[in-house]
Amino acid sequence: DTFTWNSIAKNVRMIPLKTEKLMGRNPVVKYFSENLIIVSDNATQSVYVFDGEGQEKISFSHYGPGPKEYLFMTRINYNEKDSLILLFDNGKKKLLRFDMEGKFVDARPADASGNILQIDSEGNMFSVNREGKSLVTVWNDNLQLRAEYLPFDTLYNDSQRLSCQMLMGKGINSDTFRFLPVLGDTVYAVMKEGLNPVCVLDRNGYKCSSDELNKMIDVQDSDDYMNGESFYSFSSYFYYIVRSVVQLWNMSTGELIAWHRAEHIGNYQYIWGFRYVFPSGNEFRKSSFDYVYKDSGVFILQADECLDDVEGLTADDNPVLLVLDF
Repeated sequence: DTFTWNSIAKNVRMIPLKTEKLMGRNPVVKYFSENLIIVSDNATQSVYVFDGEGQEKISFSHYGPGPKEYLFMTRINYNEKDSLILLFDNGKKKLLRFDMEGKFVDARPADASGNILQIDSEGNMFSVNREGKSLVTVWNDNLQLRAEYLPFDTLYNDSQRLSCQMLMGKGINSDTFRFLPVLGDTVYAVMKEGLNPVCVLDRNGYKCSSDELNKMIDVQDSDDYMNGESFYSFSSYFYYIVRSVVQLWNMSTGELIAWHRAEHIGNYQYIWGFRYVFPSGNEFRKSSFDYVYKDSGVFILQADECLDDVEGLTADDNPVLLVLDF
């Protein structure tokens, strides 16, 4: 447990989020760039838009049963091409679009798009399937089928198809959809021209075999397999979150740099993830980033977690973004 994010971060920023009204306890970063930050607040079903310094520009909530409203903020992303906020409502099976003033633009039925896993910065949507011909399907922002990848083995039964879906590593970078096939070693990014290999990992001992595809429960419950969880890729690093273990890999060499297993600290509480040490000497630890964009990783901290390191901050203030540039 000697590795810290400080050892590889090239630059660190702290951005307090400033709003007219207090946000809920667990807001979620949906978009981050140098000039624009978008955060959702599930407690109030609201979307907040900030400038790059964390100052609120607008906020809106269109929760409700109406045709211009949503029931569940299932997926949210910012379409950089059209400067629109995309919101996928899994309750109504609709894709709603709002402009940067929070005004409703349009809504489109999304029944055909299946289990939407991610929406990229251009509005393309990605689903991971257990039915149909292929594991990965790409839809454009008009909900038209754009491409299919990783055709299923025609001899696979329903259990094996489900295993391929559930155990596939799913990249959660915002800019590009990335995935790691359950039986493979190559991480792929879905680009306009097709699949682009990102890196090859030395996964010997960290993946299941083809014979184990029928044993999804056993494989999912094991910490020994790099399957079925989320990962990020940034700069030359590949960060994998596997149940109670986190792993950091070098994408250039495919070698494992560091790992950490969850530590039991009592009363059913665990800590896990790599540490970040503040200038004050206080430490922060979390298993996953709240957002990754290009080569920046973002954590969202409650105000009381960083009081000693942000001047003028009080315990009752809104959360603060900890931004690590790699």
